[in-house]
Amino acid sequence: MFQRDFVMNEARKFALMLAKLLGLKTEGEYAEYLKYFNEVLDEEYNAELQSLLELDDEAFKRRLLDAGYSPEKLNALAQMLYVFAEPFTPGEETSALLKKVMVIFNLLETEHHYESFDNITKRKSIYNYFNINHERS
Repeated sequence: MFQRDFVMNEARKFALMLAKLLGLKTEGEYAEYLKYFNEVLDEEYNAELQSLLELDDEAFKRRLLDAGYSPEKLNALAQMLYVFAEPFTPGEETSALLKKVMVIFNLLETEHHYESFDNITKRKSIYNYFNINHERS
């Protein structure tokens, strides 16, 4: 019972965090969005965006595995990075962000047997981005 309550509380916490990030970005509060995004990365993942982007896919995967994040926490990180990458302007940063999201989606599926229709839809959007921008990534 305690484990289930803990998981539910974690899921709620990340849902609220993602909702706040989406709200700030949608409202055009980019400075506040960026500040909150970086705070969450630091507090929840002990990371900075630039340091994550500098990791190759294998090092990024190893970092996530070593940290032992729950599926909910991994999914929240994937959603944060996906939202940050939107509207998918072609470029190195967008490609790096989307590659990190794909690493997380793969980990969720292979290590945690976690799949969602939302992530499948996002995966298709990412594939589409790379198909259109293959020479730039």
